[in-house]
Amino acid sequence: MNDRSVAAAVCCGASLAAAALLLSGCGGSGSSNPLAAIQAAQAKNVGNFSNSVFLGDSLTAGYQSGSLLDTQQIHGWAPLVAAQAQFNIVQPLIAYPGAPNVLQLVSPGPPPVITTAPGTTSGRDNFATQVTDLAVPGALLSDVMNTVPLANPAPGQQQLNQLVLGFPGLGYGQALSQSGFAVLAQPTTIFLWIGNNDALVADITGMPSSMTSVSTFTTQYAALINQLSTMAPAHLVIANIPDVTQVPYLSPAALVLAETSAETGLPAAVLSQILGIAPGDYVNPTGLAEIPLILGGAQKGPIDDAGVLSAAEVVQVQAQVTAFNGVIAAQAKSVNATLVDINALFAKVTASGLAINGYTGTAAFLGGFFALDGIHPTNTGYAVVANQFIDTMNASMNTKIPDVALGPIAAADPFWPPNLATKFAAARPRLIPANAGNSMKALLTGKR
Repeated sequence: MNDRSVAAAVCCGASLAAAALLLSGCGGSGSSNPLAAIQAAQAKNVGNFSNSVFLGDSLTAGYQSGSLLDTQQIHGWAPLVAAQAQFNIVQPLIAYPGAPNVLQLVSPGPPPVITTAPGTTSGRDNFATQVTDLAVPGALLSDVMNTVPLANPAPGQQQLNQLVLGFPGLGYGQALSQSGFAVLAQPTTIFLWIGNNDALVADITGMPSSMTSVSTFTTQYAALINQLSTMAPAHLVIANIPDVTQVPYLSPAALVLAETSAETGLPAAVLSQILGIAPGDYVNPTGLAEIPLILGGAQKGPIDDAGVLSAAEVVQVQAQVTAFNGVIAAQAKSVNATLVDINALFAKVTASGLAINGYTGTAAFLGGFFALDGIHPTNTGYAVVANQFIDTMNASMNTKIPDVALGPIAAADPFWPPNLATKFAAARPRLIPANAGNSMKALLTGKR
């Protein structure tokens, strides 16, 4: 089902409330604006969270350490915002060992050792509930409007689509996408954070050309905002995209050379020639896995292009993220949405760290902000993201939502460095293990 058929199904069938609003806007009032009534409802709903839905990808789903897992999802930014603002949220909580199976830290190293939890999940903790956190890990911008759950999904991305959207969604007589459900729900607030994977795929593949083009992104984002703003009475709270080159999924080449030199005794300059990397480049887990093969003679150097973002490619990715964020800002402004600057937040954490309970965490691998997959935040990181949403809403919407208290969350966070230190001896800066990014690589490369 494409976006046109979803919109038609919702408008002609399920969403009579939206149709009524549209018709009332061009009725006896004499208004020349057919959207007057729905726009009035949207303005009235600013700060009204009584019926809220969340759309997006793994970051809004509460994905952590390579998995959608019930014990982690409850620490995502969405349920934290809901708790602070005192409104209800229903998440598609997934039983242990999660989907995909969650990563587990055996040792922080160096080198760190990470394994994948064994077993198979039984799926949703509750298959009977309609979720309001509709975000699907691995979702691209186009998926929010177009991708629907399948009755017989293949393992991987299709399975995640069904786990989130398929219960009891299929019971409505039609399979609906994220935005299809959002329109059906006629919410008062829609939280939207999407586009991260359209950029992140460059990290996964080592190739900026894998990113969604700016022209396609512009068309797709405009279509999504048009659907949500003309078919739902919700005020939109929209987040932008962080600099995906600054997540610890990518290891700085300077650190890779230093660590490899310490392990092998080979000078960094010699390793630079052999591996084909230099300071300013970034190496992803695919590239890290090739290093021992190259040095052991099992593979010819340099590291394949799929394993490296060169310094020039990093600039290219950053420029495209900036362009994406320009599209998001323009669309948010066009519908009077509240825009949350996540890009600035991640940049601040990367530059200055995160001071909590007398300790300054960082955006490095196992530095406290990102969990084991090097892409998704820890409990503490998600709480910081929640506060960015809260602070932005308080400033622009005149709400008075209290911030999440970071101290208690960090004190209980298994990946906050002082807590790690109670279990493991302190170690020098660490490279992300080659297997840490397998789950996101499988999700995103399967779409391209």
